[in-house]
Amino acid sequence: MALATKRTFIDKVKAMFGTPAAPAYYDLSNVNYLMTGSRVITSTATVQNQAKAYNSCPPVAAIVNRKAKAFINAKWWLLDKDGNEPKGAGTKELYKLMGRPNVMQSWRAFLMQAKIFEQTFGEVFIYAVRPEGMKTIKALWVIPNWMIEPKAGKIYFNATARNDVVQYYDLHTNGYSVQIDTEDIFHHKDISLNSDNLISGQSRLVSLQDPVSNIIASYEARNVLITRRGAIGILSNEGKDSIGTTPLLPGEKEDLQEDFKKYGVTRGQLQVIISNAGLKWQSMTFPTKDLMLFEEIEDDVRQIADNYDYPMHLLGFKGGTTFSNMNEAKKSLYQDAIMPEAELFAEGLNDFINPDPSFTIQAFYDHLDIFQQSQKDVAAALKIKNEGMKVAYEMGVVTLEEWRTAIDYDPTIFNGKTFYNGNTTVV
Repeated sequence: MALATKRTFIDKVKAMFGTPAAPAYYDLSNVNYLMTGSRVITSTATVQNQAKAYNSCPPVAAIVNRKAKAFINAKWWLLDKDGNEPKGAGTKELYKLMGRPNVMQSWRAFLMQAKIFEQTFGEVFIYAVRPEGMKTIKALWVIPNWMIEPKAGKIYFNATARNDVVQYYDLHTNGYSVQIDTEDIFHHKDISLNSDNLISGQSRLVSLQDPVSNIIASYEARNVLITRRGAIGILSNEGKDSIGTTPLLPGEKEDLQEDFKKYGVTRGQLQVIISNAGLKWQSMTFPTKDLMLFEEIEDDVRQIADNYDYPMHLLGFKGGTTFSNMNEAKKSLYQDAIMPEAELFAEGLNDFINPDPSFTIQAFYDHLDIFQQSQKDVAAALKIKNEGMKVAYEMGVVTLEEWRTAIDYDPTIFNGKTFYNGNTTVV
């Protein structure tokens, strides 16, 4: 906190989490401003348009939110190198912080917010609240991406300290900037590489500009066709005399309009038109199926889902969706996306909040139903393995200890002394 010594700890917190004002570039109201008028996005390279994509494109929000909900299904543990849970004051303080990272959020709510920001903007900034002059972290807050940016250092590849790469983080709020030390910010980046700036992350939405824009435009087109249908046709006069078409007399157009209002497809309206007027009907409707809006949306959603490593089967699209497919899709989601991303996040978080190198923060998903074998399957697998090892044991190919090891038993330590046929020693 050396870069902000003139500002007290309380002042900094108030400045950070007060109501955002100018400059508008970092203000959330600017994001709302961009939501007015046409919602079609011309670029997804800016923070504002990435927020707009999340707010305006339903598939983007659905995929990001579902990945966040899957992410928080983990069980978090502090484990040493032997896989045991360490004891001590340090672990209690860390578990306390992970139980309630700040006064407003639980651990799961905090992780969900962090994941949504990471997936939407390609990076997430987490601020550690420390009492003045102390290293102990008392709270963790996710800072909105439109309010913070890293100030690049002078060197990168020859850097030996974080300050060499990032001098500090600029927090823009309430019309002024607050400089936050690099040690107080956990800057976690998504997997996409920002080729223009190695310090910053890059949103996956950058490469999805066209699919996102297509979906928003398709929804907008459907909405316009439904709510602003315009003229559905033309009623023209077919009456003719020796000169040509007979024009409608004054007031006849208005009478026809009032009469036409009686007809429609809603209750209380007439469905059959009976008239002695010489009129010709010319339809002006446009069938939405000719626009292929639904096919376009599905194809674009498929591309977005693929970019986010989210299986299409889980989005409810028709065709080829069975219970088996859904179960395999869920496994694929966790094994190919959620678990690797959680491991990367846990590694970075461990370096940031854990001062004790004797244990690490780890996330586990093996408790989920999709990774659990049924008791019947477990018993059948054990039976088959034992039958094979029994033959090998009786032929002298393996030892009893090797047999026990193969079925995940301790090779020499037995629980009790009673064996087959009442023997009290190993045969």
